[in-house]
Amino acid sequence: MSARPCNDRAVPAPRQPLQNVLWLVGERVLRTVITATVLGVVARHLEPAGFGRLNFALAVAAIATALATLSLEGLVVNELIRRPTQTGAVLGTAFRMRLVAGAVTAILLSGLALVFAPQDAGLIMTVSLGLMIQPLDVIDLWFQRHLESRRTAVARFIGLSAGATLKLWLVASGAGLPAFAWAQVADAGFIGLALVWTGTRTAHHSGAWTWDATIARALWTKGSRMAVATLAVGFAMRFDQLLVRHWLGEKEAGIYFAATRLVEFAVFTGSTIALSLFPGLAASHARSDAEYREKLQALTDVLSALGWIFALGCTVLGWAVIALLYGRAYATAVPVLVVQGWAALIAINAISRWQHILLAAPPLLNLGAALLHFVTVALLGVWLIPGAGTVGAAIALLAANLVSGLSTSYLFPQLRPYAAIQLRGLLIPFTPGRWRALLAQFHPSTADAPSPRT
Repeated sequence: MSARPCNDRAVPAPRQPLQNVLWLVGERVLRTVITATVLGVVARHLEPAGFGRLNFALAVAAIATALATLSLEGLVVNELIRRPTQTGAVLGTAFRMRLVAGAVTAILLSGLALVFAPQDAGLIMTVSLGLMIQPLDVIDLWFQRHLESRRTAVARFIGLSAGATLKLWLVASGAGLPAFAWAQVADAGFIGLALVWTGTRTAHHSGAWTWDATIARALWTKGSRMAVATLAVGFAMRFDQLLVRHWLGEKEAGIYFAATRLVEFAVFTGSTIALSLFPGLAASHARSDAEYREKLQALTDVLSALGWIFALGCTVLGWAVIALLYGRAYATAVPVLVVQGWAALIAINAISRWQHILLAAPPLLNLGAALLHFVTVALLGVWLIPGAGTVGAAIALLAANLVSGLSTSYLFPQLRPYAAIQLRGLLIPFTPGRWRALLAQFHPSTADAPSPRT
């Protein structure tokens, strides 16, 4: 890493990151409690077979999300920092690009479902409509750039509450499986409307959302590569779910997805934290190598701490969570959740590596890691799933996360400087002397202090 010149006006230091992160984490915790409660009610209503079919459709749509969003989240935030006088053009260009990508992805996904999964094609086609609503998430990126996630946290909570109410009403009405697929689309719609309402009431005016070909080329040049890499990562990370659905059937898939959905809450929380801290990370990357390493280590430490909390929680309380949320029909999901909890520790720890690659390394590294993940799941899945069932699939996932999320940091030369940061993050529970320094990274007075130049 080399020294970089900096224009203070072009890359301003973010303010009060701790407050911003606390709002995001608080919203995520509250959202998880509500979503998990409703998820349990829906799972009991649909029973494992129906729950497995619905979540298989959601998993397929989630894999395709990378193409629908073009993986522009971090890139848009970075452009908003780099182009403070062109915010309307950045947001407008990103919105239009994601709108077209979402429509094309939904059409492609529907066609592929008709060919390869005709029995679930209707569900997949329905939930894929939500991909056409996701362009409204660029409003959230605007607030994240200004570290004002309080507003979008409230908006998302309002949208989530409306979606949860709808699903509970569907359960009370005895609705069938297709209705819950449409409820997923409604979820995206409610949140989108809440974000639009919030966006019209902000003190930070972006100006008219216009199209800018230069910005579009800049986003596409790196975003398209990131989208391909993210698509590969998404497919590889969910390949275990596809194998369970294909080999073990709907009922066992429902058991497996019951654990997987809980793990996804934790991973998504980690991703939300990383995206919130990305403006500060990007600004530090433009100013100073030393500051960048310090910020990257702090991000990795925070994510690792979250991963440890979740892994230990799954191990100690997993049985109680499954019993409380899902009931007896899902009791065999407990060992799956325990193994997946430790797989989540590695996955959450590696989220900061994605941010590092976005700023300072070739995106194709993610593609290489995804390939190794896929191969590991495929080889171990063939060996373990026939005998060990869903637990075998979870073990294959844990091994694949260790290979792709940790080992590749040492295997790929471009990532070896980051590997030490990642390992220190994993050891954060055993190094209490670093805890105070970690908290200092997010204290407002520290965040606002000028950084040394190199």
